[in-house]
Amino acid sequence: MPKQPLVSIIIPTYNRAHLIGETLDSVLAQTYPNWECIVVDDGSTDDTETLLQTYIDNDVRFQYHRRPDTHLPGGNGARNYGFEISNGAFIQWFDSDDVMLPEFLSAKLAGFTTQAIEFVICTGYNTDENLKSQTLIPLSESQNLYKDYAQIKFIALTPSILFKKSFLNEIDLFDETLVRGQEMDFFLRLFYFKTAEQYQIINKRLFLYRQHDKTKTVEDKRYNPLYKDSQTRIYIANLERSVALQDKDLIIMFYRSLLNYFFAGLNHKHYNNSTLILKKLPRIMGVVSARLKFELRLLGAACMLFKHPFYRIHLRLKYHPALKRL
Repeated sequence: MPKQPLVSIIIPTYNRAHLIGETLDSVLAQTYPNWECIVVDDGSTDDTETLLQTYIDNDVRFQYHRRPDTHLPGGNGARNYGFEISNGAFIQWFDSDDVMLPEFLSAKLAGFTTQAIEFVICTGYNTDENLKSQTLIPLSESQNLYKDYAQIKFIALTPSILFKKSFLNEIDLFDETLVRGQEMDFFLRLFYFKTAEQYQIINKRLFLYRQHDKTKTVEDKRYNPLYKDSQTRIYIANLERSVALQDKDLIIMFYRSLLNYFFAGLNHKHYNNSTLILKKLPRIMGVVSARLKFELRLLGAACMLFKHPFYRIHLRLKYHPALKRL
């Protein structure tokens, strides 16, 4: 590896002219100098482009691009396009409201201690909109990234991970059709079947993760059909992976999550999502128990027929005897 390989920092943005300056200033403050910063605008209507031009005029390492129509609207389309035009040997996706601490790049690059390591994970701080309060984001060691991340025992965020580009070239990147849980989907696919030799966890606090009124973390928690559609697809894929792994804990977790979504869909008249779950869930769980498969189809069909989330049926399926025999 060259002594100072190029790192591509890819930042999607949308109407963040009031915040992205702090993000770009933190890029400028990096102790590691060999980077390019690719800002991909997802259709901003504020002064983002004008602001970016001031940075580009002062430092050629900054770039400004508009997301082309070849990628779907949204942060994921911008992230994927930024990757396409990047030149670095390493890739760092970052958000346009977060802040890098000065050793953000250098400390993570130092974590690539062997050729086998494909990505390095760090931690940071949750902070408020004004960057005043700081709360440590916990980070623990993990010998099973997939399971620990799925169970929220291991926390990884978009700023957490620095990747080798050669590794990312071999996998599908962000799913642009998802409107919720894109990061979860990407990381679960990424962590599946990874061994401890393929990643490095460094327990260093290297970024500020901003929480404010427009972040998804604090959005209204009302039932949103589009969000549920995306999360259902993610859970179906990961239930299939969990069954393939024969991991009891994960099977039960993803199964019950999908079951909850099925009944919530009925309750909120989101019948398309309930229909999808009823189509997929019996087939997947049939590997676990033929009896459970039969009851899912029969009792689920009854619920769909009457368009009602029967509480007793929900309980029966949620605590089905077959789950105890896993």
